[in-house]
Amino acid sequence: LAVASALATFLLVVIGGIVRVYGPDLGCSSCQGSAAALTLLPSFVETIYRVVATLALVLVSATAIDAWARFRQYKWVIVPSILALGLLALQFLLDAFPSSLEAFSGLMSAHLDSALLLFAAVVVAAAGARWATQPDRRFAIDFYAGLAIATSVLTYVLLAVGSYVTETSAAFACGNWPFCGNGFEAPTDAASSINLLHRAIAGLVTFFFLVLVARARSARPSDRELRVPLYAGLVLIVAQIAVGAGVVIWRVPPVTATLHLAVGCLFWCDLIVVTILSCLPLANEPIPRVSSSVGATALAYLNLTKPRIIVLLLITTVGGMVIAARGLPTLELIAATIVGGALAAGGANAINCYIDRDIDQLMRRTRRRSLPQGSVSPENALLFGLTLGAVSFAVFTVYANLLSAVLALAGLLFYVLVYTGVLKRSTPQNIVIGGAAGALPPMVGVAAVTGHVDLLAVYLFALIFFWTPPHFWALSLLTSEDYARANVPMLPLVVGEDETRRQIFLYSILLVAVTMLMVSGRALGVIYLVAALALGGGLIYYAGRLLRDGSNARARQLFMYTNIYLALIFLAMAVDRVVSLNL
Repeated sequence: LAVASALATFLLVVIGGIVRVYGPDLGCSSCQGSAAALTLLPSFVETIYRVVATLALVLVSATAIDAWARFRQYKWVIVPSILALGLLALQFLLDAFPSSLEAFSGLMSAHLDSALLLFAAVVVAAAGARWATQPDRRFAIDFYAGLAIATSVLTYVLLAVGSYVTETSAAFACGNWPFCGNGFEAPTDAASSINLLHRAIAGLVTFFFLVLVARARSARPSDRELRVPLYAGLVLIVAQIAVGAGVVIWRVPPVTATLHLAVGCLFWCDLIVVTILSCLPLANEPIPRVSSSVGATALAYLNLTKPRIIVLLLITTVGGMVIAARGLPTLELIAATIVGGALAAGGANAINCYIDRDIDQLMRRTRRRSLPQGSVSPENALLFGLTLGAVSFAVFTVYANLLSAVLALAGLLFYVLVYTGVLKRSTPQNIVIGGAAGALPPMVGVAAVTGHVDLLAVYLFALIFFWTPPHFWALSLLTSEDYARANVPMLPLVVGEDETRRQIFLYSILLVAVTMLMVSGRALGVIYLVAALALGGGLIYYAGRLLRDGSNARARQLFMYTNIYLALIFLAMAVDRVVSLNL
């Protein structure tokens, strides 16, 4: 049943690709019982698509029922079987509104992306039924299995980007292969950029898969079943590269995109099988213990970038993009801005760790960072940070515009030179002035979309600038002993905790007043006004409780709330701009 479901789902994805070649809405509402309609190829294809969809529904449902009845103890079987039902329901829902899919850029790609997840779920169920139920298999994740998982995820990204290339008619944007021009010419527009990104990901997938093949004999010496899908994958990946190159070099007909999709899906199916076998080695398989030094080093460098801080900065960056565009910008611009913003923030944080390495080892909150632990040398940390900053500038310049690149670089330099290098150790107003660095990301997002900085971008800057003191001073109340040990003049140590709590309360009121400027200037409307008043009321409430109580618990509550506040108020701004209910 699971194998039959996988075959039916594969046909569903491929025939759906043919439907996309002729357009998402083929007007087949009169196909029932109409022999004349079948003489038209597009209508005939859609009729077959609906028949296969019905068959897939029956088979996937039967597989889920049988899995629930007999294999509930095997998570590899029951979980993907039930998940497939939900994904199939999503497919039918998306099929029911073809005109809505046309109206929103990217939703046609989302339709195919969810179909690929459905295909993956039924393949996992089939592979699980084949191998997870065997008594001589046991679950284990080592380096080889982790590499297989990473390759599978990257292949899904490759298929999703390829889907977007097809939807945006960017298949012929790059006139040469494997690069866009003669040699290493940079992309000249959005279409060629997304096309080149697709090819770059394909190169990574090919490299990772070749590593899987090369390491199979040493990592899984006795698992002969693994070799069949590995060698089949080699054939499929060569065929996929040949088809993709043929589309560009020989300008083969558009229907070849369906063949490209079919071979890609077969390769992904094959790779999922490889991944399942990698995660379920034979019980007597000697799993070599790979040195963790490479992984530990990678984690040490990742720790330098302070990923949790990056996430919050990226939320405000993407929020600024959506607000400026009054909707979702292009996928390639979002991806480029996220990558460039993450690199800029990571580079700034790595250089910050280099400068603060002497005090980080004195503070309990920071002594486990990579430099105090000796996981990374100071020179390498500095070089790493500078490299990330340089790559970020290149990404913004090539894929967005020069203004966004300059703003991102300005944020990095202000953070490491002005805040870390001067203000942090010299004045209790360090976080107030230094907050300008953290306020630049939404301006970067606006500049990436519009190519200029307007009054709305200034509003976004001001919001984060005045949000930073109550946020960071609440944290400093919890870590004042650390700062005292490191001799950093944070506000609680200079003016006392009572005055710090009063300053937090006053800045909270000031922040709420700043958020109202966006309404008075008619930059934002009713939805934002209601959200800003509600969120601002919560902020003043928590700041007031901290002012009265003064306990660490109240400080921690306010600190956590400020994170939620920032994310939700940016979400409210984005929704307001899209809906456009302006006062």
